[in-house]
Amino acid sequence: MSDVSPDTQPAPTLRRCDLHLHTRYSSWSHARVLRARDSYSQPADVFDRAKAAGMDYVAITDHDSIEGALRLLDDRPDRAAEIIVGEEVETVLPDTGQRLHVNVFGLDEAAHREVQRLHGDVHELLAWLRRRRLLFVLNHPFWSYRFQKRPRAYVEEILGLFDHIEAANSTMPAGHAEAAEAMLRYALALGFRKTAVGGSDAHVLDHVASSYTLAPGETTSEWLASVARGECRYVASSIGFPRLLSHIYRAIGRYYAGLLASEARASMRAPNYLAAALFLPGATVLGVPAILACLNEMKQRSVLALTRRSLERGATAPAPLEVLD
Repeated sequence: MSDVSPDTQPAPTLRRCDLHLHTRYSSWSHARVLRARDSYSQPADVFDRAKAAGMDYVAITDHDSIEGALRLLDDRPDRAAEIIVGEEVETVLPDTGQRLHVNVFGLDEAAHREVQRLHGDVHELLAWLRRRRLLFVLNHPFWSYRFQKRPRAYVEEILGLFDHIEAANSTMPAGHAEAAEAMLRYALALGFRKTAVGGSDAHVLDHVASSYTLAPGETTSEWLASVARGECRYVASSIGFPRLLSHIYRAIGRYYAGLLASEARASMRAPNYLAAALFLPGATVLGVPAILACLNEMKQRSVLALTRRSLERGATAPAPLEVLD
């Protein structure tokens, strides 16, 4: 008989997982005529990088696609127990048209098809996900917020829809984590306890696992269930704007280099080549991507600061957060 009392049982081992990773199967939603990708990382390389960085499980969450995760399962069938099939779904708040990105985990091909059928309305999408008991997370909650509603009204709407919020995202501007934490404190002031998670949102291999989530679970399903119950915490790290900008230009370089490959040429037609030719001087000589990235960074920082201050004024009795490592 063990002489260890229940109160002194060792704490369960916390397993690590970067909940937000992209591969070459994430398409770029802007300027589709270019036929560019949002990432040029091979799924197996993302997996190896995550494991080398100490991740116990690896979640692939490509934009509106599970192809990267499925390819990884094909490439590494012996590591299937460490792989989580996820997807970053773009959906919409129907009353304002604001786009939201929602990570969904534990998908198969049938579930993916249904998610894509419902993605046009966040209410329909989330109702179906809840019926299927699939874990879903609102990614970078202020990414597309441009005061379509007053800050507190927007946050209260989000808190009514989502139990899990991505508080740590390595690619977001300075102030993102603070605004997300203010959002969670505001929820506590309203009597709701929400769960914060972390993921790198890595589109290049360099910062895979720079932010991640810790939870107990000896299998991926047990681990996801722990996160679903809120038994988790996160570790956050930001890559900063200079590195983000370098990643943008590296992706542009990979795009043009990829046009030399037969696989890329097979999907290109005359309008696509023309768009690529017209985009090249803007990207290299005029610095259009850098200008747009700088403007977006400034806009995001302003939104985050104003939203955080509004929430802090509204949280009359904030409770302490216990989500940071």
